[in-house]
Amino acid sequence: MRLDVLSLLHSSSLKKLGVSLIDTLFPVRCISCGSRGECLCKRCLAIFPRRLKQRCPTCLKKTTPRGEVCFGCFGLSSLDGLFAASMYRSPLVSTSIHTFKYRFIPSFAQPLGNWLAERVREVDLPLPDYFIPVPLHPRRLRFRGFNQSALLAETLIDELTPGFDIPIIKDSLLRTRFTKPQMKTHTKEERQRNLKSAFSLLPESIPLIRGKSIWLIDDVSTTGTTLEECARILKDAGAKNVFGIVLAR
Repeated sequence: MRLDVLSLLHSSSLKKLGVSLIDTLFPVRCISCGSRGECLCKRCLAIFPRRLKQRCPTCLKKTTPRGEVCFGCFGLSSLDGLFAASMYRSPLVSTSIHTFKYRFIPSFAQPLGNWLAERVREVDLPLPDYFIPVPLHPRRLRFRGFNQSALLAETLIDELTPGFDIPIIKDSLLRTRFTKPQMKTHTKEERQRNLKSAFSLLPESIPLIRGKSIWLIDDVSTTGTTLEECARILKDAGAKNVFGIVLAR
C-alpha cells in the first residue's frame, strides 16, 4: 500500500511530503513486537535463535566448526561447506524471511544482513575473493522486484569489510530455467529434477572464477540442493572452493 501511494508522487518535494504522510498513516512496525520505526527491531533481533552447532552439509551428521564438509564426505560434494546462522523452523525467523520475500519488503535486508554478519564474525570464517548471490529467474525477479540474496550479500559486505569491498558478482551465475520453489518438492529425486539444468555460468566469467574462493549467499537452505547445484557449476568453471552462507536452514 505504501509503495502504491508513493508511486503516484513524482516531484521530489511531493515525494518527501508523500513519504512523511505515508509514514504517518502507515507507520513501519516491527514484525515481531509491533514497535514503531523498524521492520525488525534490535530487541527482537537479539532473541533471534542462533544455530549453535554446524553440521556437514553432505551427511548432515558430523558436527564441524563452521559447517565444513566432514572428512568422510570430502570429495562427494561440490559444496565445501554451509554455514547456517539460524533455524527456519523458528516462527520468528520463518515469518521474517517470508515477509521479506513474499510481501516484497526489501528493507528487511538490513537487519537480517547485519545479524547474519555478526554470526559470521563469531565463527571467524576466512573471507572469500567473491560473493555470489544465488540468482533468481528473470521472471521471478520481475515479479518480486529484487533478489533477496543479492540484498543480503550487499549488507554482508558493508558489515564485514567496511572500507574494503569484496566484489559481488551478480550477473555471471544465471538461473536459466523457471522452477518451482524447492520447499514445494517432497523427495530428493524431485528436488534434483526440479533444478536439473536450471543454472548456467556465462562463458566470459570463467577466467574470473578460476582459482577463486567464493561465498554463495542465500536466505534459506532447505535441503542444500540449490547451493550444491550452484557450487557444481562454479567448480566446473575452476573455482577453488565454494562455501554457502545462509540465514537459516
